[in-house]
Amino acid sequence: MPEGPTVKKWGTMAGQFLGRSVVTTGGNTKKVDLQMLQGLCFTDIQVHGKQMFMKFTTDPSAQTSIQVWLRYHFGMWGTLRVNELKSLSNSALYRARYIQDPKPRVVLYFGDEEFLAFYGCSVQQIEAPLIDEETDVLLDSFNVEKSTSFLRQEKPVCHLLLDQRQFAGVGNIVKNEALYSSRLHPMQLGSTLSSEKALELVEAVGDFAKKWVKDGTPYSPMRDLSIYCKKACPLGHKVVRDMLGHEEFARITYWCAWCQPMQPTAPSTEFAEEVQAETSGEKSSDTLLAEGSPKWPIVMLKETSPGSHLYA
Repeated sequence: MPEGPTVKKWGTMAGQFLGRSVVTTGGNTKKVDLQMLQGLCFTDIQVHGKQMFMKFTTDPSAQTSIQVWLRYHFGMWGTLRVNELKSLSNSALYRARYIQDPKPRVVLYFGDEEFLAFYGCSVQQIEAPLIDEETDVLLDSFNVEKSTSFLRQEKPVCHLLLDQRQFAGVGNIVKNEALYSSRLHPMQLGSTLSSEKALELVEAVGDFAKKWVKDGTPYSPMRDLSIYCKKACPLGHKVVRDMLGHEEFARITYWCAWCQPMQPTAPSTEFAEEVQAETSGEKSSDTLLAEGSPKWPIVMLKETSPGSHLYA
């Protein structure tokens, strides 16, 4: 899933067409009448978390004023291409030889061979962006104090970090890297964290996300990851890989049983009891490392049904 730093870079790429008029449109979306954009000027772009907002208006000299905002959410596999169309990779072609090249959801043409192509995203027309700048981890206005308090709930931190209502832009890579940097077990209950430890985790989230924007590419993070998709942590310990999270929001999680041990907690709620039940039979990190194949249980957390874009 594209994360905040990636969408931020895509916003910068799309911004090169600001002030240009849409010549024609394409794409297979049925949610928006793209023809209404033809002749309108691309006048503003905003990125919040994993969402991109684009504004189109009529020329100031036009007799009738029109303003259109489009909201893009890139989902699990969405992407943006500039002046090029996406094609299947060689590995994908090998696995599925008869699948056609992917079809863009939206294409905005600004001139000959100058266009933006959106793939795999949801798009909708809105009145205007509704943005809480205090929740975007990439902004200077990100409310560290509020986010620190939010983390101290009786839910696992790996679940809390993916809540886009408070940590807009955080996805699986940012989550895993920040937890390792803070030496926290993914299933550690937020309520067991001291205010200092919760603050350390929040700052680790912001630091990594901003470093990704600075050093990563538009389609991948920087190369020097510590834990995500690694077989060993920077200290040489074997990395554990498992699916953690609530049902459809479960994500593959990477952590080091040695560097990120589960701290003792007294169960007082459903979440605490569930975590204790799932981890009570686990072996010590020393035993896990000695055996060479640490395996932690799959944990499916109970939660009321959230909105489709509330979690990463």
